[in-house]
Amino acid sequence: MLAMSCRQPATITAYKASYANMDTSVTVQREMAGFLLPYKVRMDSMMNVVVGETALTLTKDLPECTMGNFIVDAQLAYAKTLDTRVVAAVSNQGGMRIPYIAAGPVTRGRIYELMPFDNKLTIMEIPGHVLQQLCDHIAGFGGWPVSGLRFAIKDKKAIDIYVAGLALQVEHIYKIAAPDFVADGGDGCTFLISCKRERYNVFVRDILLQHISALHAQGQCLQPVLENRIRYVE
Repeated sequence: MLAMSCRQPATITAYKASYANMDTSVTVQREMAGFLLPYKVRMDSMMNVVVGETALTLTKDLPECTMGNFIVDAQLAYAKTLDTRVVAAVSNQGGMRIPYIAAGPVTRGRIYELMPFDNKLTIMEIPGHVLQQLCDHIAGFGGWPVSGLRFAIKDKKAIDIYVAGLALQVEHIYKIAAPDFVADGGDGCTFLISCKRERYNVFVRDILLQHISALHAQGQCLQPVLENRIRYVE
């Protein structure tokens, strides 16, 4: 036992990578294709289901975009059903993993492509001065999806910040919804880690599916618009 306790842990000191091009020269292995076929059929039967429709092509862009507005508006609406004191929602730009969703029917699989990660909804209590820091952080990226927030970007800093239509108050505590990736410090948001939060056992992806499905059941479709939530100024 003494010898084992003195043993140094193994570490990687070097590695060598090699790459293989996947092109038309790669042929299908019939045995493997046959093995995977039942799983593919079952997966397609679930992912090719139409869950709703979008009236316009949803795109990913900065400082604001229709795809991002769809995500955070759905996130905010759901968060308010959990806590009516939630006033805003944010999501990181990198959380959107596809560049667009074409106008027309939207499948479950497309929403999984948009947000493949199992990020869960988190509601944080953010002091005003920390929210200013978050907005500055977002401004440094050139913009992120926000709902319930509005500000301008000048010299990579956030100015004229409004929360739920009211000017930011540094002494106030705001309830903000976000994916747990952001709340737990992802994409450089380490300043949020100390904020009090409640993590809910629901995937943000499922919130999006529920949102678009509910609209579809009412005969409606997605039609988010740009609202100058974040804008550039000289």
